[in-house]
Amino acid sequence: MTSGSTAYNLDERRTSASMSLRHSQSGRPSTPQHHLRSNNSSFASTSSASSSLRGEEDAIVFEFGSRWLRAGFEGDSTPTCVVGCGPEDSRRAGDYRGWLKGSLNAGTSSSQPVKAEEWTGAYELWKMDVRDVDLGLVEDKIERMFRETYNKYLLTDAGTARLVLVLPSIMPHPLLSSVLSTLFSRWRFPSITLLPSPTMAVAAAGLRSALVVDLGWAETTVTGIYEYREIATKRSTRAMKSLLQETGRFLTRLSSNSSGDADEISVNFEFCEEVVSRFLWCKPQADDHGLFASSQLTDSQGGDSESKVEDIAGLLQKTVSIPSPSNPSSNYLEIPFSKLAEPVEKVLFAEGVADCDLDDEEKPVALLAYNALLQLPPDVRGICMSRIVFVGGGANIPGVRQRVLAEVASLIDQHGWSPVRGKVIEQQRQKLRNLRLNERPTSVNSEENTAPPSPKTSIGKGDQEKRDSEEDEIDPVEEKLRRTRDKDTKPPVQGILREVESLGPWAGASLVASLKIRSLVEIEREKFLQHGLAGASRDLDTHGHAPDRRSGLRSGGDRSSWTLAGWG
Repeated sequence: MTSGSTAYNLDERRTSASMSLRHSQSGRPSTPQHHLRSNNSSFASTSSASSSLRGEEDAIVFEFGSRWLRAGFEGDSTPTCVVGCGPEDSRRAGDYRGWLKGSLNAGTSSSQPVKAEEWTGAYELWKMDVRDVDLGLVEDKIERMFRETYNKYLLTDAGTARLVLVLPSIMPHPLLSSVLSTLFSRWRFPSITLLPSPTMAVAAAGLRSALVVDLGWAETTVTGIYEYREIATKRSTRAMKSLLQETGRFLTRLSSNSSGDADEISVNFEFCEEVVSRFLWCKPQADDHGLFASSQLTDSQGGDSESKVEDIAGLLQKTVSIPSPSNPSSNYLEIPFSKLAEPVEKVLFAEGVADCDLDDEEKPVALLAYNALLQLPPDVRGICMSRIVFVGGGANIPGVRQRVLAEVASLIDQHGWSPVRGKVIEQQRQKLRNLRLNERPTSVNSEENTAPPSPKTSIGKGDQEKRDSEEDEIDPVEEKLRRTRDKDTKPPVQGILREVESLGPWAGASLVASLKIRSLVEIEREKFLQHGLAGASRDLDTHGHAPDRRSGLRSGGDRSSWTLAGWG
């Protein structure tokens, strides 16, 4: 048996050796292989120059926000990953605070009351107010998120491909310097391209001009874009952070059945965020009598407006059962459906607060959009108001977009495009309306008594025949050209309020990067490490010359200078 098994093993080895020899001679691989992505340079063969060249050409797009980091390859429609920043992501080995009873992140158990700013601050990457921000901690968070993104999701070497960063259009220089210094000092990126978020959202919508309403985390921004240039920007602190805090206070009052401190929250952050994303909604605009505006329901939802009003009135009488914040595994709370719209009304639309009592940074979203349109020139305003793009997490709340458009239309009907306000102005306008109403009957009678003569009676017979003959003689070539021009060119839509869908800033940046379009802000590694942001030159004459798109430089021959463009 032993000799037989040995002979069998020798024959098996000879057979496998001959098969591997035939495979090597035929050039086919002996093991199954799959096609790898061409822009993944870490898995590309070193002997193939073409694959490594493609890996260097393809860029990686990162979109920075106050809470999330989106990353992926150029040319893709959606990011490969979305990485968040929170206490669980910042724990070290041996840190068991997440499982301690009474901790803010102890699963779904009850927590100790904490201040609202501290409750949300643990989940932020940075704040726009850098006075109390630890920039060293921000740099460590950015480094950890980048390493996790590259090693876990992108699966490529950091620093080998071109890097494109999508940032807010207005960003404090200390934060921008921390981001760039972290990336340049800890990885060997040859250059970093900066792209503004509002402009990329317009590009992702297939537009050149639009009004971008970004309902973000820390603030709501309304930006007017004309031909890919930012014309006007308005900002407000009424955003998702304030909405989440208000919802946390609302759930705390429900779970504890006591008022307590108005600024303390005791519910779990993830639980509150889930309630906001699943249950919160926005009411339609109400008229002067407290009823819902039927015109908004007809335009946005279609169908019979009376039936829509009855359906919403029926929903307001219903209740919603959600898990109890104090004990979600066993108890449930019955909440009226109308109560779930109160945080949105209070935070985003400042219900019950007069406009004169609001500061410039506390304007509601609809008034913020109206003021941004009012600041634009008339021709730009007509184009942007017909291309309103909503982005950000707050835009996903049901009913918010239709409510903003309805309130902006109401403000236009009430005030027009005049920035002048006041009781005296309203009295003068009312007097003018009364004068027009009183003078209208007399003007109509005078027009009937003194009607102008007909054009045919004032023209001679010979002139009329000559004009008719000229109208009959139409050039067929010009008529054909006119028909072709009218068929190929469509008049642009402008002057009406209209919403346009967008894929978001990351998709717009991916599209721009795949087209190999160079940005105005191309920061090279050596120049930044030498001088930092101080090495950026200020281009005061922005309209004196056009930038060189082929080289990506501010001027054709000056290769030693670079600019921060809108971030300067």
